[in-house]
Amino acid sequence: MKLFPRILSHNWWVIVFILMFGAFYLQALHKKNCLMIKMGEKVKELNQAYSLAEAEKEELLSRVCNRDDPEWMELVLKEKLGVVSEGQIKVVFQ
Repeated sequence: MKLFPRILSHNWWVIVFILMFGAFYLQALHKKNCLMIKMGEKVKELNQAYSLAEAEKEELLSRVCNRDDPEWMELVLKEKLGVVSEGQIKVVFQ
């Protein structure tokens, strides 16, 4: 039984080294997990932005495709400039 305390007293630095290494490893693992969570949130934000950009792109492509359609032109004039067709009454709320 005297062998174990003697080995421990001669090799205490190995135990300290292993404990320090374990602490550094756990700290690095925690930092990595926090970074993964942040990156996951960033991916979600970017996916939402991408979806909005795709919807806007589709709307713009639709407008470009319909630019020669007289009904579409009338709709754009009404929407953007406030123009009304002949025979219609324009109502403005203030």
